[in-house]
Amino acid sequence: MKINKRLILASKSPRRYELLNPHFDKTEIVTKDVKEEYLATTPAEIVVELAKLKLADLPKIYPNDIVIAGDTIVWFKTKVYGKPKDRQDAFRMLKELSGNCHQVYSGFAVAYKGQVVTGYDKSDIIFKCLSDEMIENYINSGSPLDKAGSYGVQDGVVVERFSGDINTIIGLPLDKILSVCKELIFTYE
Repeated sequence: MKINKRLILASKSPRRYELLNPHFDKTEIVTKDVKEEYLATTPAEIVVELAKLKLADLPKIYPNDIVIAGDTIVWFKTKVYGKPKDRQDAFRMLKELSGNCHQVYSGFAVAYKGQVVTGYDKSDIIFKCLSDEMIENYINSGSPLDKAGSYGVQDGVVVERFSGDINTIIGLPLDKILSVCKELIFTYE
């Protein structure tokens, strides 16, 4: 069911756009430059805090539209793996994740008519055992350079298997977000 509202997407991620756009009348990408710093210590708190930060002042600018921001991190051995700084950073992340199980956390913040609802979802990922050559070839494809943890599950290259919602891994827990949007509209219309 399509949501009869305009979506202001506070993200430049083409994957988030592709996930959300079909569910709204119109989608507009509007982002604010924010420094991604956080005080939270758990992965769930980190992604929610960063998603709220990315909303910036957009809910005040667009109070009658749905504003959505999100953040995704890879969590492995109590460490956050965000987007790689460069090719060497991508190589390091992929090498460390090779053959191991880690978690992906995707947080969201949905704003509508002065209300903000946040949440997150988590999925477990098991990586294939990757040779240095496999990692280099994958990095050369360019795909890992703009993704948390330096990989995309949708690429089908490095992930052996996963549990949980694939949309969470791609960048947003879509079902949870759509449910929040419908509830906010129902409550505040």
